Amino acid sequence: MDEGDDFLVSLERARDLLGATDDARALAEASAAASRALAARPNDASAWLVKCQILSAQGDDAAALACAEMAVRRTPRRAEPHYWRAAILGDLGRYKDGLAALDRAFKYLGKGDDWLLEDLFYERATMLDAMGDRAAAIAVFELGLERCPGSPILRAGLEPLARMNVRAQLKVLRGGRA
Repeated sequence: MDEGDDFLVSLERARDLLGATDDARALAEASAAASRALAARPNDASAWLVKCQILSAQGDDAAALACAEMAVRRTPRRAEPHYWRAAILGDLGRYKDGLAALDRAFKYLGKGDDWLLEDLFYERATMLDAMGDRAAAIAVFELGLERCPGSPILRAGLEPLARMNVRAQLKVLRGGRA
């Protein structure tokens, strides 16, 4: 098997194992496969992103962030690496940095990146909500639903915030009593 074949086989194996389960043993095998792919092609951003996703699933956010940053360095004008960097920054509670990474992801969306759009809106809204800006989060969910009207993830994210918003308005109308 040549280097290219080993890379493709290893990367596909890592993706299959990552997508099939959250079992620790399968994730360890996925990580080993991703490492083999990276050994064959250390400059491949897609391999760094798969490794990032595996490490995130294993709960190693610091290492996942390092992998996302390796992918960003290799393809700085591609939206997906910026998205993954933002998602990991959000997991680490670094929301301002995460929002800046999302801005770059939105900036570099390409023609084939429509599949990523709802995730970008979701991440932005959840970070804003985590920062305590519920109104901005609701506005982002609503904008996302305008762009991705059939998105169940955006609808699911918006519903509890909208309900809390209505309850807060009713509390004000009732003179502060719940």
